[in-house]
Amino acid sequence: MRWRTPAAATTTDSALKTPVDTPHSLWLIGLYRLFVASFLLWLGTIAPGDPGFVPASTPGFQFVAAGYLAFAMVLAVLARESAQAPAPLLEYQVIGGALGDILAISLVLLTAGGVETGLGLLLIPAVAATAAMTSGRISLFVAALATLMLLITELVIGPKLAWAFTPAPTQTGLLGATLFVAVIMVWRLARRAGISEDQLARQEEDLASLAELNAQIVARMGAGVIAVERNGRIRSINEAARRLLPPRAGRTLQELSPRLADALRQWQREPRLPLSVQFPGDAEQTELEVRLAPLGFAGEQGTLLILEDATEIKRKAHASKLQSLGKLTASIAHEIRNPLGAISHSAQLLAESPQLTVSDKRLLEIIQNQSARVDQVIRNVLSLSRGRPAERGRLVLLERLERFAEEFCGALQLRRDALHIRVTPPDAEVLFDPLQLNQVLWNLCHNARVHGGHDNPGQGPIVLRGGAGQISRAATLDVIDAGPGILPAQLEDLFEPFRSHAPGGTGLGLYISRLLCENNGAALEYVQHPQGGCFRILFAPVDDGSSPAERGPPDLGDSK
Repeated sequence: MRWRTPAAATTTDSALKTPVDTPHSLWLIGLYRLFVASFLLWLGTIAPGDPGFVPASTPGFQFVAAGYLAFAMVLAVLARESAQAPAPLLEYQVIGGALGDILAISLVLLTAGGVETGLGLLLIPAVAATAAMTSGRISLFVAALATLMLLITELVIGPKLAWAFTPAPTQTGLLGATLFVAVIMVWRLARRAGISEDQLARQEEDLASLAELNAQIVARMGAGVIAVERNGRIRSINEAARRLLPPRAGRTLQELSPRLADALRQWQREPRLPLSVQFPGDAEQTELEVRLAPLGFAGEQGTLLILEDATEIKRKAHASKLQSLGKLTASIAHEIRNPLGAISHSAQLLAESPQLTVSDKRLLEIIQNQSARVDQVIRNVLSLSRGRPAERGRLVLLERLERFAEEFCGALQLRRDALHIRVTPPDAEVLFDPLQLNQVLWNLCHNARVHGGHDNPGQGPIVLRGGAGQISRAATLDVIDAGPGILPAQLEDLFEPFRSHAPGGTGLGLYISRLLCENNGAALEYVQHPQGGCFRILFAPVDDGSSPAERGPPDLGDSK
């Protein structure tokens, strides 16, 4: 037998499980028992003399009714205090109450005049209540015991008393059969109710677990999620949405973001509009991409808004594109190495000829130097595609720029004053791979010379202006040309590979330069400058907590 307590009621046998809360049911049965006992006492005290009911033994009937009332009071008090009682004690109360009811009502029938008085029907609620709280076996046992007491009362005890009555076996048999029918029906209903309650409890647990899981998932989503009711009140919002929206307090969408609330109202008025809305960034919030979806049928429960950082989406798309194009570039670079090796080897063989003039030797030197530079560029691209870290070292920026200027001007046969270098303070240091820094500077200065008009006579020099900042000793380097600058419409795909606005350009120079900067923990960006075009390198702080192994060896010059 299983009992339901306030905390839990679980069993593997659904036939033994009751669908009711036993302490509460005991209290209700106790109140019913008090009412029945009070009614019987009233019949025995006030009703005598009424021709409608005359007990066979008035003193005995009154004594039994009074005793039954006292018994009912005791069980009612016990039921009231049984909220935290253990299961065995509840079992004893149910069985004891059923046995007390059977005995009391049997004595009532004995003193009142038998089954013919109709008081035997009081056994039906008592037996049925027992069936609702106990197993089938105990319920049938109680029904059998009640029927047996009826038979004993009618056939054995009654004729021996002074107030003997005429036995009514037919009515007794019908009442006994009614008790069995009531027990079976109530028990089966209780069993079905118990099974339904089990299923409902499991469904509630599953729904609660699912709701908690959904809440955890939504709370940890990178995208912002807002559930808004039809009146604009926010039902739920996760932390990601709060980070994307302006830092305001409020319980309505209008209070948090008026622009978002206006877009929601417009979408609700015109449901044919796109489900995705772009919000440009401003001083309060970043650029957002908002997707809207109705909640419930036709949005009767509100609207679901999913917020995503549009800048982050673009960054991820850009990173994916760069990764794919980086592999393609690495493949192209790998194919270039074969003809480049042939060119370099042929130049070495030609340099051994005794018939070369001074001018020819100069040209061969340029071929060999540029072949070596292209080979180093290919090595850097392949190193990036393979995920190799840069060999960063502490470089004195002014010294590095002076070496680069000599190499750049010598290779292109330019005057030294074609590059103007200014570094403040002169001992400013940066953390960068020296060979990769040379390649970045070569690409930027080459672009400045070609697109900035510095290949024309009389044009001003290319300015390399750098120095250390005031925060964490971070340094910057600006490459400034005297050209017209870059148009705003061209800024979006400025660093895109294979995107060039110059005739014959490949668009790989700035792309590779930015990859090399990112590979060294730096950043490359274009900034507006009053004197012309300007590309700025933002170096990583030198004192960034990196280990000596990460910093690399001190700069000892280029090793060819």
